[in-house]
Amino acid sequence: MPDLNGGSERVNLGRGYVLVAPGLRGRAERIIAAPGDIRAAQMATPVLNDVLAANGMTTVANIEITAAPVPGAGAVADLRDARGDDALVLEVPDLGPETGQVVLAVDEAGALTWNFPLEAGRIRPPATRGGSAIRRFYIRRRVSPALPPESTRDRALLGAVGRKLLKVIVYPITDVMLGAPAAVIAEHWEKANRAYQVRDFTPDNYRQPTDAPVMPTGADLNRLANGRALLFIHGTFSNAHSAFHDLPQEFMAELHRRYGGRVLAFNHFTMAHDPEENVRWFAEAIRPMLAGMLDVDVVCHSRGGLVARTLAEGRTLFGLDLDRVRVNRVAFVAVPNRGTLLADPDHIVDLLDRMTNVLNLFPPGGLADIFEGILIGVKIIGHGALNGLVGLKSMHPDGEFLKRLNQGGRRDAQYFAVTADYEPTDLTIRSLVSRSADKVIDRIFEGAENDLVVPELGVYEANGCDSFPIADECCLKFPGSAGVTHTTMFGRGELVDRLNAWLKPIG
Repeated sequence: MPDLNGGSERVNLGRGYVLVAPGLRGRAERIIAAPGDIRAAQMATPVLNDVLAANGMTTVANIEITAAPVPGAGAVADLRDARGDDALVLEVPDLGPETGQVVLAVDEAGALTWNFPLEAGRIRPPATRGGSAIRRFYIRRRVSPALPPESTRDRALLGAVGRKLLKVIVYPITDVMLGAPAAVIAEHWEKANRAYQVRDFTPDNYRQPTDAPVMPTGADLNRLANGRALLFIHGTFSNAHSAFHDLPQEFMAELHRRYGGRVLAFNHFTMAHDPEENVRWFAEAIRPMLAGMLDVDVVCHSRGGLVARTLAEGRTLFGLDLDRVRVNRVAFVAVPNRGTLLADPDHIVDLLDRMTNVLNLFPPGGLADIFEGILIGVKIIGHGALNGLVGLKSMHPDGEFLKRLNQGGRRDAQYFAVTADYEPTDLTIRSLVSRSADKVIDRIFEGAENDLVVPELGVYEANGCDSFPIADECCLKFPGSAGVTHTTMFGRGELVDRLNAWLKPIG
């Protein structure tokens, strides 16, 4: 097992793998990955490993580093990761333009980060020809605190405490990815895996996908004409049956009774299209279904709230044909109404990291589908495309979409909000992972309270639209002590109680 001596020496790990780890003293080892290798499984929950395999992403090596910082060791000026932090460097053999490569790293506390090969400070796409025979990954060097002895029982959650692990992953480059811009790649994948749908959402099927492209005709149409409907709209990387999976079945049964069976969900593209395009598709899809007005209340999560607002406000702001849609009440759950800086192209990798960690530590129902959406994002960014995902850019606080959406003028719909300020408060591994990941995210958010993805105040505070701020009596605010994150809100009884009070098909 090669030694790390604290300097900037190139440490040969064999088979073309080289590690440079300035400021660290200890040992490093390359372990050839094999099916069932426990070290590979330690990197993440079994669900993430299963989704990696299902999406053609194969682990070819695991680099295990057991080291401590050298006291007084200074930074190495030319060894910085893409975020500007002190880095160690892993060199791996270049497998050619038909193969993408990414490193999933886990630090001493268990926090996961996606790392892409860099060249001259930029992500080097797999299609680069005539370049170096190696790929260089700059990975954050900072040593995170180890789990305290009294919390040994929590080690099984990730199993990686006390050492760094670098999981080298390869995947084939498909024809659609060769030379295509990000939007084309994303649209191709979403069309095949996240197709547009207006679907029924019953107590019996809301946790399962459906192949039906739009709401069935006949009796369902008659129900829509007989009263107000309830519409669910999911967020980024997700779909309806995953996003709302954790809502209790008995509550869904009550909503189904309350709205006379008129409960729908809208599945839509979240990467390739912005909310304006999402709503345009929705309006065209329901037009032939209705003889009159579609009268709806809405429950939405994350980016889905921007789709809901576009549905409620888009006729004036975007010139959309929404004369036959009337939005009455909207429950915004963790919605970036004022945006999130994680949608900035410079922070898209941080968005993937944060979502991966949140899901890995606090897995909601429907986890595999959401991980799958994240992995296509990883592949697109590994392709060198950071600027073309207009669906993500729609959440940028200074982006054109939010500037248009947050113009003055009061809307007719009544708005409610659910927010959280997550803070790790215990000594479990979950707490340490959160603290390890929070350093970067808190820097991005400039210390603002957040649910690990969206700033808390941005859900309900003033943003330029006269319907904001949302009054306190119309808000549910989970404090830091509640341990609620961006993806775990629908499993909370407090949220169910508020939705039960807010969602009224009449009045």
